[in-house]
Amino acid sequence: MSSAATNLDNAPLETEVDFTANLEDNSNFSAALTTLRASTTPVRGDVWVVIATEWSNGKPRTFTITYSRDIKDAIGAEITDIDRHVNLIYNNYEDPDNPTLQKARSGSITYTMGSSQRFTGSFEANIDKADGNGSYLCRGRFDTVLSS
Repeated sequence: MSSAATNLDNAPLETEVDFTANLEDNSNFSAALTTLRASTTPVRGDVWVVIATEWSNGKPRTFTITYSRDIKDAIGAEITDIDRHVNLIYNNYEDPDNPTLQKARSGSITYTMGSSQRFTGSFEANIDKADGNGSYLCRGRFDTVLSS
């Protein structure tokens, strides 16, 4: 493989996105930007990492979905915090002295990654609360078309 192909494979692609989810404080997350990156994990091998970003009070909040590149369509795929299934993480950097990383420990996701790099679907997951005491039910929907 040429170095140009390798660099292209690892370069992030950005575009506008419709990505919404509810948060534990009953507010809503609504991203306007997503990044698609290629990566690898020990168990799944080649994965896609989709990062949806919203800016709140001048600081980013993100949802990250990681899934196997071999599985382009999934109905009710399992979301877990282990490297065998789809992973979902919410990060909030609004308070730089106390950023949060909140993992989904269980749930399901339905998605399609089309040949035109259109990533659509929805999820329902139990995500860690920011204070670490329990979880909350988060529901999200997304429809992303990546630019070429």
